[in-house]
Amino acid sequence: MLEIRSFLNADLPRLADIWCIHHATYRSPPAVNEAIYEQAVAARLFFEPSRLLVAILDRKPIAWCQWFPGADGVGSLEAFCYLTGPDADAAANEMLAFAERSALIDGMNELQVGVHFRSGRGYQGLDPVGHGVGVDVADDRTNTLLEAAGYQEKKRFDRWEVSTSNYRQPVSRDLLAIRRTMKIKNETVPFLTPEFAAGMIHFDVERYSLVDLRTNEIKATIDVWTSDQEASVMPASEAILGAWSHPSEPTALSPDDTALRHLLASVIPVLADRRIRSLQRSVATDNTAEATTLIATNFSRTSAGRLMSKRL
Repeated sequence: MLEIRSFLNADLPRLADIWCIHHATYRSPPAVNEAIYEQAVAARLFFEPSRLLVAILDRKPIAWCQWFPGADGVGSLEAFCYLTGPDADAAANEMLAFAERSALIDGMNELQVGVHFRSGRGYQGLDPVGHGVGVDVADDRTNTLLEAAGYQEKKRFDRWEVSTSNYRQPVSRDLLAIRRTMKIKNETVPFLTPEFAAGMIHFDVERYSLVDLRTNEIKATIDVWTSDQEASVMPASEAILGAWSHPSEPTALSPDDTALRHLLASVIPVLADRRIRSLQRSVATDNTAEATTLIATNFSRTSAGRLMSKRL
């Protein structure tokens, strides 16, 4: 008989196994184990056991999910994974319905599925969805199940990546002029709010700024997320490209944003020297300005995903 219950501490090893088995059906097995999952999510201040649901069959977990309440009545199902086979498929459907009822009781009127780039609930950086593309389009099982349950695509994301090894910076007359008149400053970004600290504590966040030598004016900034050495949730060889800005145009990025491109191209070799082999970023598919900036600095689109949503 199938049972849906809240998380128990003894579930941790099995939950990590199910996570890896689920995602290995459409890609290489993710680098996640019990200790990594505990560091990322289960040991956090925001962790609420009643919102991590486990489907039990014959006294063994065969599926699990975790949801979080959100602002304006929009809940977020950050994790959803299950074993293969008819029993696991049926358990996943019943578990999803249970999660919807739980979210509705807690005052949510909408439930969205997938890790967003700015989720901040521990799953960021967790292989393979931690870069924030929602539900991977290659995860046919989950996409089919969600669509059958009435979920629709709310937003589509692309995952962009650049290899730092043997990286060659783009060369142009404008970039040469910037190189002679600008300097790059590096500083640690503080966790300004308890919520931000709780979700991002397994990252070291650095901010690189491009500063005009003549006026001391900041022309562009980028944030780089690397794995905290003690937490080790994300592989030390990877980094995530976080927030970036161009002060002269704060609401949108221009396709000819030379200062930002120069800063990004200059930081990539610095990461290579620190044995960080890849830099990745999640970008909304309809954000052509950001995509143009990434293409100009030799990033490549490697995968895509969907943030799925349903009115409860």
